Amino acid sequence: MKKLFIIFSILVPTILFSQGIYNNGATIVINSGTSIYIDGGSNGDYTNASGGQIDIDGRIVLEGDFTNNAANNVFTNVDNDGEVVFAGSTQSITSPVANYVNFEKVTINSGSTTTLQAGSGMTVNGTFTVNGTFTSASPSDETIGGSIITATGSGAITGSGTINIDRFFKVDGRWQYVSVPMTNQQSDLFTEHTTSGNFNPNFYTYNEAYDEPTNPTDIKYSNYDYGSGYDFWKAWEQVQASQGSPVTLNPAVGYIVYNEGNLNTVFTTGAGNPDRLNHNASYSPTVTFNSNDGNSDFYDGWNLIGNPYPSALDWDASGWTKTNITNTVYMWDGDAGNYVYYNNGSDDDHLQGTGQTLNSDGNARYIPAMQSFFVKANASSPSFTIPASARVHNSNQMYKSDEIETPDFDYVKLQIENLNGQKDQALVRFIDNDNIKSDFDDNYDAYKMYATTPGLPQLYSLTYDNSTEIPLAINTLPLDYDVEYQVIPLGVVAKQDGDYTFTAVELNNPVLEKIYLIDQRDEQAIYTDLAVNPTYTAYIPEGEYRTRFYLLTAKSTTDIENIINTASDVKIYSAGMKMFIAMNSIELTNGTVEVFDATGRLILKDKAPSTFNEYDMQTYAGGAYIVRYISGGNVYNQTIILK
Repeated sequence: MKKLFIIFSILVPTILFSQGIYNNGATIVINSGTSIYIDGGSNGDYTNASGGQIDIDGRIVLEGDFTNNAANNVFTNVDNDGEVVFAGSTQSITSPVANYVNFEKVTINSGSTTTLQAGSGMTVNGTFTVNGTFTSASPSDETIGGSIITATGSGAITGSGTINIDRFFKVDGRWQYVSVPMTNQQSDLFTEHTTSGNFNPNFYTYNEAYDEPTNPTDIKYSNYDYGSGYDFWKAWEQVQASQGSPVTLNPAVGYIVYNEGNLNTVFTTGAGNPDRLNHNASYSPTVTFNSNDGNSDFYDGWNLIGNPYPSALDWDASGWTKTNITNTVYMWDGDAGNYVYYNNGSDDDHLQGTGQTLNSDGNARYIPAMQSFFVKANASSPSFTIPASARVHNSNQMYKSDEIETPDFDYVKLQIENLNGQKDQALVRFIDNDNIKSDFDDNYDAYKMYATTPGLPQLYSLTYDNSTEIPLAINTLPLDYDVEYQVIPLGVVAKQDGDYTFTAVELNNPVLEKIYLIDQRDEQAIYTDLAVNPTYTAYIPEGEYRTRFYLLTAKSTTDIENIINTASDVKIYSAGMKMFIAMNSIELTNGTVEVFDATGRLILKDKAPSTFNEYDMQTYAGGAYIVRYISGGNVYNQTIILK
């Protein structure tokens, strides 16, 4: 193809190029009333190379492909009047999502089939007129397809043609969380296949209002399956019950599908209805909260939402409505068989730009196109709105990745891994802010969603909500400068006997000088300084453990040494509404613990069988208590404060 370098402004009404345009850094100015015709069929391409730009108030009529290879935006001074017309028989638009094309107006002529290539992004700010066929292509794996953002409001998409959104879903024997990018889509896209009689019943949505008659416990929830424990799985409701009875799917509602093979799905508006592509200014799916269980609502309020747009969503963007909705997005990663979490900490200055992700190498603030996700309502009359202003072009696949800033607060991201390489993560962070509290907080904390994938271990920390122990994936705690220690109980689910490795995959401690992992194994506590040795391996029999593993933090090495390095001493202290008695000598164990209230009344008498002992004090009021430990003729006294 002949390369034509444009280095001048085009001021005449019509210019014809029959061999295409290769723009290697020039600025092309197309004034109002002026048109450029790039014909020649497959040779009539516009290729934007290094630094090329177009200032358009007129029209470009293109019979070939539109390709952007430059890092900058192709079009300058973007408004709503300049138009690009795709007039060839078969054309493509190629521009990586990181350097997406920001069109003003786009027209697909009748007889033209124009394809936005997989991994490419385009925004249409003005009218998008489709009289031919426009297709957003999918790759043959779970990397992103074409990403398209159109102007909001009625009438922004018009024409007599068809829009298709292709999507390859890597199901292949696993669950995939999905949503639909346009209206009038039917469930048979996922349930009925080309082979006659081939029907897949494994297509579900989630019923938040489902109430299991038996009040569940935390342990049963973590181990639920089809045959025992809490029948949590019954909350999944089949969308299509039988062959030939498709159900219309709702934009912004989430669905899940299981299939033995992968799915190649084509969502289509049908001829004459291109405006069925989801492009409203916002979507407000119905969200509910039914307090069914009387257990701090841990199991209630889970609503499965679908990204309704054919582009990614930014959870941190302004404009979301999250009334009585906790500030965490929960997504299922079918590859790992585990949940991915993202929490941005609301509007806290410490967390701006540093929202944190669990169980993904990237940044889960970006919800991929056609991805469904959970949000959790926490009170009656919740409402949830997805704004069009949250749409972005992003390379997160279904499901992953992006980089984030390093936070300036203290935190540890702890991972547990079995011998088969299956992993789960928990995040504990400490922030100096008066808004942060020790109990569960809707803005800063994330509930633990247990994954039932065979063999996959589970890791979480524990807090309280209305005196009920709550497992958390993300636990945000106040950084209290007046408190020497903080002890955070950890929960572990081992699905078979074996060795498990704990790793501090991220550790940031500008204030907390020491962060230890404690394994209260048998009688002897094992302390691992995660800053010195970020890994620790332990044998764990099958089961769930909530009083064996802990994180212990201190602002100085001296504080920690008072607990772990003085063999002849006993340390008595509290954290929140828990009391701890620690000693480094097994000979000091099995002593008697006595706790007295401010009036001198004995309220608790117990044993201390191990070198690290936890006592739950939730049943007592906050305030000062005197603790006495008697062992081998020695008496140790300490005043603690419960709060």
